[in-house]
Amino acid sequence: MAGEVAHVVYGARVLAFLGEKVKTPLFWVGTLFPDIKNLGAALKKHTHPDGVTLGSLAGENDFETGARVHAWIDHTRELFLSNQRMKERLRWHPFVPHSLKLLEDEILYDRFDDWEIIFRALNRVRDEELKIVSSRDQVRRWHDILQEYLAEKPSDESRYKLSLAIGLSENSAQEVNSVVASLRTDGEAVKLIDEFVRHLEILLQ
Repeated sequence: MAGEVAHVVYGARVLAFLGEKVKTPLFWVGTLFPDIKNLGAALKKHTHPDGVTLGSLAGENDFETGARVHAWIDHTRELFLSNQRMKERLRWHPFVPHSLKLLEDEILYDRFDDWEIIFRALNRVRDEELKIVSSRDQVRRWHDILQEYLAEKPSDESRYKLSLAIGLSENSAQEVNSVVASLRTDGEAVKLIDEFVRHLEILLQ
């Protein structure tokens, strides 16, 4: 699974691919909504639809399209990392998958230049979200977590807060930052991230 910054950056690239099929910022709400499952929210239906392809990204509305883009990005990234033998190329640790996506978020943050549109899109809870999670408070909490995390380039502090918010212990959250620091100096980790960016561009040509 990609991180939340990555979903925005990659989502922007897919948005260019979709063109006129998306017309409103509700796309961004849909793109960032699916990982609400990390809060243990009670879901009325699966947030990551299966079998989404490039030809089936467009949903019935912009929110659904965003959620389908999210699912496609996650699946495409997981398949790519598996094919690139991530577990063999990186010094392994149980937190490597989570930490790699957080490092990816840090690297990608400056590649998107309109974070304000994301914050505005998350300023209110949408009916489309409440059709999946009935608790308005849980949806609002997810928006708050996202707005705080996306407010600036990821740092040890913001990663720590995010890790706690999705249920990791304090010790685990600190360990995640240590693994991120280790991956940052690992040429293979940064290379994997760059390779996926290029892979995505080729798919969207």
